[in-house]
Amino acid sequence: MKVAFVSSIPAFPTNGGNRSRILQIANAIKALGHELVFIYLPIRNYDVDDAAHQAAFGKENYIKISNGGLVGTISQYFRANLLSKMKNFIQLLGVRAFYYTPLDLSYNPYWTHQLAELGKDADVVMVEYVFNSRAFEAFPTTTLRILDAHDAFTDRHKLYIAQGLKLGYWLSLRQQDENKGFRRADKVIAIQEEEATRFKQQLGAEDHLNNPEVTAVSHIIKLDGSIDDYSSANCAVFLGSDNPSNKKSMMYFIDEILPLIVREIPSFNMKLIGTICNSTPDLPSITKLGRVDDLKAAFSLAPLSLNPMRVGTGINIKLLDAMALGVATISTDTGARGLPATYRHGVITVADDDPVTFAAEVVRMTQDEALRRQIGQVAFQDAERWNAEQIARLNHCLSKIN
Repeated sequence: MKVAFVSSIPAFPTNGGNRSRILQIANAIKALGHELVFIYLPIRNYDVDDAAHQAAFGKENYIKISNGGLVGTISQYFRANLLSKMKNFIQLLGVRAFYYTPLDLSYNPYWTHQLAELGKDADVVMVEYVFNSRAFEAFPTTTLRILDAHDAFTDRHKLYIAQGLKLGYWLSLRQQDENKGFRRADKVIAIQEEEATRFKQQLGAEDHLNNPEVTAVSHIIKLDGSIDDYSSANCAVFLGSDNPSNKKSMMYFIDEILPLIVREIPSFNMKLIGTICNSTPDLPSITKLGRVDDLKAAFSLAPLSLNPMRVGTGINIKLLDAMALGVATISTDTGARGLPATYRHGVITVADDDPVTFAAEVVRMTQDEALRRQIGQVAFQDAERWNAEQIARLNHCLSKIN
């Protein structure tokens, strides 16, 4: 089959969890034997590597569509960037209605005729994120429409405000708007069972006959084999971008957990990977590695992953990245959200507000090479089983008849 893959988030550079998901889903579709055309919607001025996309998908199968010349580009900037910043400023003044974003605010109508031409012979169209769901209108009625939701956006801001983050939740939708976006699709993919259940319930709460089928296909992870060397002691890794959830979690770690670890292990060193380095203060116990091209080599420097998340939705991709490399993880309950118990053999979970136990587990694990190896190898076995299940679910979802 020919699959039109429509995304406003690029796959390259792969420096965020959502980009990783997009890349691995696209790769899995190709591995299942389908022809894939990656169509990039330039929704914002994101960092995008066109050459890497062309190398991965073929020059003829990577299309960056136009915003419509200079006037269209200016209009798109106003639509997707300026209005969003104005909304954020107004909501800081306490106007609660501005926590919500209109469903199609960032969609550029100029894209539609281009998508119609590109997708006229597509058997399947997969659209990333509900706020791009208007793209389905460009495709023939015979084309199977699949929405990869990535996250739940109904009242999303409430979770973040409860954790003291008035901004940084990206966008929040009213339930009727998210449902409207879902109903543009034939099938909706949630990234975890809990969100699939939530989507079904909120769709069922409205009196509509034509609700889409909802299924869960979580993140597919890249498996290159587990790390070989677990000998590095008294150190650990935190992997993440500098989004508000990661920044809040890192400050929790620095303020409440790190001092307890250093008291027991003065030489302890936390190695940071990703743009989280940009917003983390310089401290003697922290080494900033920045963006790395080889996660396997980086985790070999510190074969223990820490995931002290305090806020967030969806499954945590850094957790899956560690599993894929055969690295044990110490995580808060929030950090392990969405990962079923049957896949947690390589994860030690601690209550969100228990820095003492979290620190004690870090001390125990960093000083026991055999334990790191044992738990890490079980984590890799879980990752293999996990991938097999997600690919089977994706293959089933691509079928026109279920």
